[in-house]
Amino acid sequence: MEGRRKFNFNRRTVLMAVWVAINIAVAIATVFTGYSGYIRPELMPLAGVAGMTFPGWVVLSLIFIILNVIIKKRLVLIPLATILISIGPILTFAPISVSHGELSEDEELRSFTVLNYNVLNFADNENDYSSGLNRTLGYILSTDADIVCLQECEYLTSFPKYNVTKAQIDTITTRYPYRIVGRGGQSVLSKYPIMNIPVEIAPEDKGDMAVYRTNVKGHVLTVINVHLQSIGLTVSDKELFFELTSLPVKDVLARIRSQLLSKFSAANMQRARQARILRSYIDMLGGNIILCGDFNDIPGCYAIRTIMGETMRDAYYETMTGPTITYNANKFYFRIDHVLYQGELDAVSVKRGDITSSDHYPLLTTYVWREDKQVKWDFNQTSNPLNQE
Repeated sequence: MEGRRKFNFNRRTVLMAVWVAINIAVAIATVFTGYSGYIRPELMPLAGVAGMTFPGWVVLSLIFIILNVIIKKRLVLIPLATILISIGPILTFAPISVSHGELSEDEELRSFTVLNYNVLNFADNENDYSSGLNRTLGYILSTDADIVCLQECEYLTSFPKYNVTKAQIDTITTRYPYRIVGRGGQSVLSKYPIMNIPVEIAPEDKGDMAVYRTNVKGHVLTVINVHLQSIGLTVSDKELFFELTSLPVKDVLARIRSQLLSKFSAANMQRARQARILRSYIDMLGGNIILCGDFNDIPGCYAIRTIMGETMRDAYYETMTGPTITYNANKFYFRIDHVLYQGELDAVSVKRGDITSSDHYPLLTTYVWREDKQVKWDFNQTSNPLNQE
């Protein structure tokens, strides 16, 4: 009898030790993935991949709080401390902000809107052409944004294959008399006079980036439209990811190692280089800047932290509550489209469209200038801002 009690005691002790170890392991994984965006991808290429798993670890930590209440109350301190330590990254993924509410009459006069949208070259991601009109273009027109930044937009002409009609194009050209289309897939439509600012960087580091300058209600504004390095997954890669997010087959882990992780790592390092280049341009340009686009990376990642530096602000973080996704295909359910800005303006709202004609959701951001200004628009003064003394 004594031996059986001793055996049961030892077994409980071992099981509790294992449970404590699991709690600690989950805590370490949660904190590491939450702060992985501070690690240069060149030093640890897979840090960016680890960051994508952070929401899952947070959910697991919350589950462990409940389990520890049942199993061993004192152990609640481990996942609870983990959540507190990770509160910064948690709020980056799922911010909590107070709604600005309706704009006053004075704010309305100082406000303007910018739509950011990866349009998949106007192909319908769901092959829905039943209406006879292009759904993506129809959505763009419905927002009536003052400035529209598009990625994967290499043309703006009628195209019957995708139901891009002449009537839609005529409406676009009438509403947006100022257009710069197809620079590396980046395009801009504007109700205000707008000009291209040439940028010169090595082709291998460029990604897709276009820089424009305009004058919005008396304020000179630089707009940077970006499409950072994509992961470049093939059809086979996407099928593998689908298997991973469903029920993996027996050899899925080996295939992930050889097929996916190397591509994720290479893309993370490339985006890091592009981010440092973008930050250098932000420093050179200065002033009022809106930088938006398809970043192909998550909130809190190294690339976004680098681009933001000490001057830029995240419009979604400042105006929205809770998490969202902006990519709706292949089960890559992440917020990879972002809106950053700096200068004499404030973002007051970000609205994510729910249209699924592209593989990305659009983001419509409303800004308010902090004061009225009357600055003369002079192309000669702003044509080469990077060369000014």
